[in-house]
Amino acid sequence: MKKTFSRISEEKRSRIIESSIEEFAEWGYEKGSLDRIIKKSGISKGGLYEYISSKEELFLFVADHAYNLLYDHIIREIGDYSKLPSDLLERFHLAATKAIDFYLENPVQIKLIIMTAHIIDEGVSSKVREIFFSRFRGIFGDADRSRLAYNYDSLLNLMEWLLLKTRNHFIRAFMSGRDAAEVKREYMSEWDFIVSVLRGGIYKNN
Repeated sequence: MKKTFSRISEEKRSRIIESSIEEFAEWGYEKGSLDRIIKKSGISKGGLYEYISSKEELFLFVADHAYNLLYDHIIREIGDYSKLPSDLLERFHLAATKAIDFYLENPVQIKLIIMTAHIIDEGVSSKVREIFFSRFRGIFGDADRSRLAYNYDSLLNLMEWLLLKTRNHFIRAFMSGRDAAEVKREYMSEWDFIVSVLRGGIYKNN
């Protein structure tokens, strides 16, 4: 974003950010419209280009904003990095449980995060994944790897996919009007199952 964006009033900056998040959460990157963002935020077209260089720049900015909100929430809920379990799966389960209240309170931001997985433009997709992994590794990067049977980066890719899947299920259920407590219980049950399978495998012990 251009330096002028940081100099405008907080109220105007918030309007642009919120309008952009709503637009890209609804339409995704490729179909997202700067004209609709301009209309929603109540600024002129020339005014928006005083703050951004391109749609890509704006999209990456709000994607980074959404991920920062999510992972800052997780860290606040945990309270202290020292409280993170060293076990990768235990840490993953803890982070997933701490994220649930953010999902309930910020469904539009989560819809935007989900939409980042459907970007066609490979260049933009790669940049968004780098944003994700920069925050993701901030929580999981120092987890104990000594007992892992598989490549660590491959496991992170699997966990990224599982996060996308469960977030998508959660948002669909929540936005359908179902009881929030019921959706939360279902989400937590799903994560209990996922972690159990990852830890024990799919075969019975002989």
